[in-house]
Amino acid sequence: MAETPLAGRTVLVVEDEILVALDIADTLTAAGARVCGPCVSLKQALDAAGSAAMDCAVLDIDLGGQEVFPAARVLQTRGIPFVFYTGQPEREALRDEFAGVAVCVKPLRPERLVDALAALDAPKPLQRSSSSR
Repeated sequence: MAETPLAGRTVLVVEDEILVALDIADTLTAAGARVCGPCVSLKQALDAAGSAAMDCAVLDIDLGGQEVFPAARVLQTRGIPFVFYTGQPEREALRDEFAGVAVCVKPLRPERLVDALAALDAPKPLQRSSSSR
């Protein structure tokens, strides 16, 4: 019997449409993940990004008219990998600041989202160095 692709991982779900968020949570749970959230607002996302224990995250970009990018920056600082899950993949920040982050475009087959999360590396805390390099 094959192991579930997200077994043992905790995944933060940030999605403002509650039915979509619950569907994502069900998909991730079926893939073996523990789900943190869902967070439906930028404030909830920032709180969770800054303090919740997680291995990775899935972030909707537009949260009730506010962009999720501040929470994404917190996750980057903590060394927690994430994917964006959006219907609006043309955002400038995705090409510039977050060019290396996977973007899953809605609508998406659930197993593709699971595959994108399973492909992420484990969290890596940022190394502080005294050099400016």
